Amino acid sequence: MMLPVIRRPFPLLLCLLAAGTLASCGGGGNDFSGDPKVPDGYKTYSTTGISFAYPSDWQVDERTDADGAPAVEITPPEKGETPYGLIQLTISPKAGDRFDSLVDQSRIVVTDVNNGKVESDEEVEVPGSKRALRSTTVTPPGRGTDPVEVRSDGLDLVRENDDVVFFSVAAPQREGQTFDPAPIVESFRLED
Repeated sequence: MMLPVIRRPFPLLLCLLAAGTLASCGGGGNDFSGDPKVPDGYKTYSTTGISFAYPSDWQVDERTDADGAPAVEITPPEKGETPYGLIQLTISPKAGDRFDSLVDQSRIVVTDVNNGKVESDEEVEVPGSKRALRSTTVTPPGRGTDPVEVRSDGLDLVRENDDVVFFSVAAPQREGQTFDPAPIVESFRLED
């Protein structure tokens, strides 16, 4: 018995191919070009050609390391329960040749030291960078006055000048908590 051959129309094949290509791009949220969307109630922090949004009532602590590179921690005003939310930016000047090693080390800390999980780790396009990775992680409840799971979203990138930038936003997962790291990461820009 011969089975009939079913031919799919060529336009359907093109649509399926296009849908597959778009799906593999990771979807929205990974466009780091143009003007960033700053959520209501947020301010923009800017240093050394880097900018990003943060909650307007959070406290900024900027330090300079021995090489003159800024290290920034932005934290909520209420720190009674730990862990608490954290936005962290660090720069390693001229460390581009060690980028892969530095990224591997940070992933090892999540998985081996904190018993966490790297949920996603993908290449993204960040204008002004040679290479950029966006990762999301989750660490189980551990230390603190109110141990809870912590979800993080972040960028690791090499700038055109070979500086390595680590940008991370961590959110404890407490009931009623509304702090979402994604819009902060998505507001990250390298300025010309």
